[in-house]
Amino acid sequence: MNRSANRDPTRAQVITSYVDTFAALLREPIPLPDISQSTATPRSVDRTRPLALIVSPHPDDECLTGGLALRLQQEAGFEVLNVAATLGSNPGRRSERWNELCHACTRLDFALLDPAFDGRQPVTPARRRADPAGWARDVDRLAALFDDYRPRVVFCPHERDGSATHIGVHWLVHDALQHHAHAVWLAQTEFWGTLEQPNTLVELDSASVVTIIEALTCHRGEIARNPYHLRLMSWLADSVRRGGEAVFGAGMQPPSFAFGALYRLERWAGGRQTAVGRPMAIAAEDGLQPLFDQGMPPGP
Repeated sequence: MNRSANRDPTRAQVITSYVDTFAALLREPIPLPDISQSTATPRSVDRTRPLALIVSPHPDDECLTGGLALRLQQEAGFEVLNVAATLGSNPGRRSERWNELCHACTRLDFALLDPAFDGRQPVTPARRRADPAGWARDVDRLAALFDDYRPRVVFCPHERDGSATHIGVHWLVHDALQHHAHAVWLAQTEFWGTLEQPNTLVELDSASVVTIIEALTCHRGEIARNPYHLRLMSWLADSVRRGGEAVFGAGMQPPSFAFGALYRLERWAGGRQTAVGRPMAIAAEDGLQPLFDQGMPPGP
């Protein structure tokens, strides 16, 4: 049987054009910012505003997983503080990566802090096992930051996020929260490994995605090695596909968002997890009220 005889040539042309256009977009260069000049000292935290605190495994994670934090800033008046858990594994690139990170946070309007954890040792599960004393110093340092800044929500990777440093940062935050008495929401993020049980799908509108890409392109060294900024929108679109069923159950219809980000929200108080967020999708047009309805305080 000649299968091509049954093809609709017009339909095939439309599909071919669609695929070719999409493939061309993945090769289309995006203008990169000039970051040759070092930025001024990162701005300090505005303590009059409720705080979202991101513990980023590497410079660039504040962009890749910061969609909800950006919405909290833009729609609910939150301050956002990015805590740089590491500046990467290459000592020779750390000053360059710090400069890239400063530029990225300036574009996001995030405050930035380098906690300089214990001699910049690796933040990994292996070190957690092999160097308990040094790990404990890092835990104490992060717990002190939590006590000082009193964040309403903390962002960190989930425990299977596919990178030793991402997983290490998960456990660093987990251990520090056990020393933090105050109530806080934990928003677990994903990048290298998918969340197994996300409970929150957050829509990101085009303007937010533009802001994120503008910031992400500041990480010039990383995107020269792997132009993942060109594939960011594909990942955000796929998060909607997965989230429609991963959050609400198999067979459910996903929302019509073009772009979205997945999180797992949990409430902590008294050094332990006390509640898990209910499944929800937060549309851009609806605002963040669903988040506040389940107990996250919306303001000072």
